[in-house]
Amino acid sequence: MKFFWILVVAFLVSCSGENGVDGKSGKDGKDGASVDADSIAAEIRKELAQSLWDSINGKTNVDSLYTALFEESFGEVWVDSLRKAIRDSLTESSYDSLYQELYQTVYDDIYSKNAIAKLVGYNYFSKDDINLAFANQYPLMYKGFIGSNGDTLQVPVSVAVENLGFSWDKVVVKAWIPGYTDTSSVTDFVNSGEIEHFGPSLIFDIEKIRDITAPTQVLIETRAYVYANEREILFYSNSEPTTLHPMNVRGLEYIGINTKEWYPVWVTPNMDSITAIHKELQKKLPGETVKAYQLYSGDMSMIESSRRVVKAVYEVLKEKGIRYVNNTDAGSPGQKVKYPIEVLRTLQANCIEGVLLFASILESLGMETVIVLVPGHAFLGWRTDEGSNVVDFLETTRTWQIDQPSQLITSESGAIVGIQTAITNTFEDALKQGIEAYDEAVENGTFEDENNGLIFVKEAREKGIMPNDIK
Repeated sequence: MKFFWILVVAFLVSCSGENGVDGKSGKDGKDGASVDADSIAAEIRKELAQSLWDSINGKTNVDSLYTALFEESFGEVWVDSLRKAIRDSLTESSYDSLYQELYQTVYDDIYSKNAIAKLVGYNYFSKDDINLAFANQYPLMYKGFIGSNGDTLQVPVSVAVENLGFSWDKVVVKAWIPGYTDTSSVTDFVNSGEIEHFGPSLIFDIEKIRDITAPTQVLIETRAYVYANEREILFYSNSEPTTLHPMNVRGLEYIGINTKEWYPVWVTPNMDSITAIHKELQKKLPGETVKAYQLYSGDMSMIESSRRVVKAVYEVLKEKGIRYVNNTDAGSPGQKVKYPIEVLRTLQANCIEGVLLFASILESLGMETVIVLVPGHAFLGWRTDEGSNVVDFLETTRTWQIDQPSQLITSESGAIVGIQTAITNTFEDALKQGIEAYDEAVENGTFEDENNGLIFVKEAREKGIMPNDIK
């Protein structure tokens, strides 16, 4: 900068004479040297530009200039843009998150406490023993059932909910047995000042309960929720003990429930071991054809043809050598009843098990079967034609081998030459005995007792009593 100012002074001196005329030195511009003003101006401009560049080229000056330009030109615009971005972000997402957080921590607590305060839940009924043979039939078995206290009981479990508030509430009650059922639920409204009963129907997983061979202790879990603000709020939780009894036990139920009507759950026409018998039946029928309610050639009536089919079943089962054996202790209260597949596996049966085996085979053929119950005994019946009111009867125990005293046949020398059993078992004998047993029961008024009677399997199916899925 010093050099710059020297040039300026020199310029001023040289460019002015005494009077500053014409750029000449000396008095009145006389005798002075000539000066090139344009050259001097160019030098001054060059030096000025260089000096200016040197003054701003330093890092400190560059940074200062950048900062000044940013703050003055871009700073306000950038801040405004940043503010808008933050505001937009809050509007689109953060506001919702903030609201949800507040809702969960404040309103959720308010609604939960309010629900708990005005809704009261308690265990109204829980069955102490569940017979798995009927477990999935309980909704039908106990439909409209009135308990000893005169109230309608929902079996196997029900929860009472009382509304102490001033408005109605939507309530959901759930129930399950861990490891054996899925979660069932019932939803209903409970009005102010009223009590409602909720009875979820427990549906058992057949695969899981097949393996139960002895009484098994489990817990029935129940939960009650009030439905508010599009979500469920828990206000009642409970666990009640119960005992599961094997599927092959005709267990005891409450007074007023007659389990004889549920014998058809043991009639299992769709099991592989049952349908496999069809091929054996074909060999014993004309034309090797099994006909249900169709006339065979040479028969004069459907009664003859239906008897022909039943006789084939009789002979096939007799050839299997099934022995008559009473069941041992069931291990649970009630009567142990083997399923047809178990009879074929063990080749052992008592009277009711034999009837159920016959009924399973005949139903698989399309015939309408009947279970006949008399005091201490059971035998088979079937409609002689589809939908007919005429029923034939068979004493099925004639099919089984019965251990009883036999007579030895000896020669004159005392040598044993044979054995003669006390009873000769033919289909005709079994048919005659069955018909006589039915006529005798009618004559004696046996069927007037609620524990005895005829159970028509087809009518049971129409009512909803289905076979248990046993393998």
